[in-house]
Amino acid sequence: MVWLIAKILEKFTLEIVPKLPIQIRTKLFRSVLKFRKIRDKARLDVTNSNPTFEQRLEYALDSRVGLNTSGQSLLTYSESIQFSQIDDTPVNIYKFEPRNPNPSKYAIYFHGGGYFAGSITSHKNFVSKLSEKTNLTIYFFEYRLSPEYLFPSAHDDAKIAVDFISSLHPDKQSIWIGESAGGGLATGLCVDYDYLVRPDNLILLSPWLDLSDKEEDKKYFKNRDITIIIDGMHDVGEFYSSEHSSDNPILSPIYADIKSFPDTLIQVCTDELLYNDAIEFTKKLKEKNVNVNLQTWNGLWHAWQFFPIKEANEAINLIVKYVKSSENQSSR
Repeated sequence: MVWLIAKILEKFTLEIVPKLPIQIRTKLFRSVLKFRKIRDKARLDVTNSNPTFEQRLEYALDSRVGLNTSGQSLLTYSESIQFSQIDDTPVNIYKFEPRNPNPSKYAIYFHGGGYFAGSITSHKNFVSKLSEKTNLTIYFFEYRLSPEYLFPSAHDDAKIAVDFISSLHPDKQSIWIGESAGGGLATGLCVDYDYLVRPDNLILLSPWLDLSDKEEDKKYFKNRDITIIIDGMHDVGEFYSSEHSSDNPILSPIYADIKSFPDTLIQVCTDELLYNDAIEFTKKLKEKNVNVNLQTWNGLWHAWQFFPIKEANEAINLIVKYVKSSENQSSR
């Protein structure tokens, strides 16, 4: 019965709510997402006790399909954006180019998905919207996912992708955009002091910056967050970390010793489990006199920017404003 209800709610979420007046969508999405969390909790309970690799893989594959479906359904592709896959690249790299691209700056997008999901399919429509609104040429790369591949696979793939993309634009300013696990991945590169490439600006959307379970504050949000299950998030983080400690600064930049860091914009919702990640990392950056702009929203959910709601439009408009204001301002 739970699965049947979940299927009906999924159809309602992806096919009906986006067509309703935008003024009522946020409330409806919030109500439906609460039920979807119940479904996810039921799925998690099946593999809650010492899951096998096969069980983890089954969960990941199912999640990848779900994220792909949501990404394709919630938003439409911005047709003004020219999309292409770059040939002969070391990892899969895709290019989003607006009609009149910013001549001095480009962006690299680091996708989220808990390190076990996310692809060009799940993110194509959203990134096209970002490219259209910011007027930036945006590059998107795919990295190896868990449970098939564990740390430092994604980190290594990110370095390979950034090196390749940076070589295409040696004289332009760069901006890295990372959401959720992608925010942690991008930030992990910035605090990897054995790696020399840095962006001029960093934009983080609900970033996952602490894979450990050390911060007790997260437990305060476990019932307020309507999409993320705290036990599942912790398990995924510990498993992806593999033999490395989950408080490794590259995995969990919240524990990094900040030596230098790019100007940063962070967007987060006050009700999500990752809220404290954003707050604590913002404090850390301010202590080092890094230019950081923290923007918060109330009553929403993790990665709300991907939903066709007015608050997502507000967030994207603020990203546009940040990109424009940072044209000639960078501390790199």
